[in-house]
Amino acid sequence: MAGRVGNRHGALIVPTAPVWLRWTWLLPAAFLGVFLVYPVIVLAVTVADSGAEGMLGRLTEPAIWQVTGLAVVQALASTAVALVVGLPLANVASRYRFRGRALTQAMVTVPFVLPTVVVALAIRSLFGSGAPQGFWIVVLAHAYVNLAVVARIVGAQWAQHSGDYESVARTLGATRWRAFVDVTLPSLRSAIATSAAVVFVFSFTSLGIVLLLGDPMTRTLESQILRQTSVLLDFPGAAVTAVIQLVIVTLVLLLGAMAARRAPTRRGKPVALRPLPAAFIGRFAVIATAVAGLAIVLAPVVALVVASLRGSRGWTVGWWSSLGSIDAGTTRLGSPGAAIGISLTYAVVTAIIAAIIGTLAAMAVLTTGRSRILVILAIVPLGVSAATLGLGTLLAFGRPPVDLRATGLLIPLAHSLVAIPLVVAVVAPGLRSTDARLAAVAATLGARPSRAFWTAYGPVLRIVVVASAALAGAVSLGEFGAAAFLGRATSPTVPVQIVRLLSRPGEQSLGVAAVLAVVLVVITLVVVLLVDRWGAPARRTTRQEAIA
Repeated sequence: MAGRVGNRHGALIVPTAPVWLRWTWLLPAAFLGVFLVYPVIVLAVTVADSGAEGMLGRLTEPAIWQVTGLAVVQALASTAVALVVGLPLANVASRYRFRGRALTQAMVTVPFVLPTVVVALAIRSLFGSGAPQGFWIVVLAHAYVNLAVVARIVGAQWAQHSGDYESVARTLGATRWRAFVDVTLPSLRSAIATSAAVVFVFSFTSLGIVLLLGDPMTRTLESQILRQTSVLLDFPGAAVTAVIQLVIVTLVLLLGAMAARRAPTRRGKPVALRPLPAAFIGRFAVIATAVAGLAIVLAPVVALVVASLRGSRGWTVGWWSSLGSIDAGTTRLGSPGAAIGISLTYAVVTAIIAAIIGTLAAMAVLTTGRSRILVILAIVPLGVSAATLGLGTLLAFGRPPVDLRATGLLIPLAHSLVAIPLVVAVVAPGLRSTDARLAAVAATLGARPSRAFWTAYGPVLRIVVVASAALAGAVSLGEFGAAAFLGRATSPTVPVQIVRLLSRPGEQSLGVAAVLAVVLVVITLVVVLLVDRWGAPARRTTRQEAIA
């Protein structure tokens, strides 16, 4: 056979490429077009139907801009706190070698993978029955959730700096602080700008944390959209609010990208970890930062576990034993155990849908031409809030002529849109790291095109697809925003049930909510550990190919 094989880690430009590979983009393109693009169009049409005067009237309402201003201030404060706490952790975990470093890195990631309603309840449990509500407790919760964003993104950049430039500055007379400000900080500006933009967006579009920890003056546009749809039944007003939020989120992400591009960077390979400083003060600072980071992460989780096992009369397992009772927490809308079953069902359906669509979309990296644009389109839902997705899905498929509410598919479809970018992010690197020449070798040995493809890419796909499906299921289990819009009153998911329980007085409601939150914590951590274990063979393969 004649033809070129292509780059080792590039597209599968080989004469043995199966014909069907060129058309794998059709199904994900159709799915995203129907369940992402179409709902957004319906949302825009709903805004346009209110007319120019009606839309202008809503845009000039003081209330919407008051909420917007409060949400912006809250997101800025959350970002600032996350940076203040996260930057020292990034420095310690990415640059120094000490006992417990791996544990510190892993534990800092825990709050980010937990459902937001679980985090909110954990923070509330930490402060006890007199837990404050309002602006600052919401800011602290958002900073807690987003520690991993700062520590991971900035830490990855910080790990590439050996400190030689700082040492030169010190020998020229600069103080330690001056060397950091003039030399280290500018080289980290790109990573800091990126992480700050991501933290701002997550805090600005927050819903579960705001509902559980906020007061009437602490709201986001996300919570405003939920109120307009579920309480006021003002769908045009909610659509206008969703558009405002989408514009602000897009603007912030663009500003973050521009700031990251303009920032000076020194790219290089990660350097060896440093030993602990010789000076007592420096050594103490590193260890104290790591211990403080572990304490910050573990304290709310431990408080949550205690709340699930303790009542006014002392320690009890009564809240756990009432999981199967419809009277648990007095919601009378199904037992907590039934909510767990509903969430698991949605998670399985979401995992299947997201794995299929996300994997087929990721396969576009193995082809040439315009089909690669699909990879970008598949990541778009990351920039769209859950409330916007939920509202758009409700407007498009929650009423005639296309009403899918009775099918039970609305929530898995919305969750799939949230999870597909994560599937693509897991599968695409695995496909890129596979040597395309393996398919050509298999073809020269007589394998048909499809057999040659699966010989080369099958082993990696089996690993990354299962791992990404599990991750998609974990996302579905903890997602609250879309479920709050699309869920039926008689079939709440676990996060929705937790919010409903906490809206009712009594220690039973709090105890059962804590039990449900602990269940979500355990399931989420187990899934994350399994994903990490399943992904280890793919990472070893990538490292071996890089060495070869």
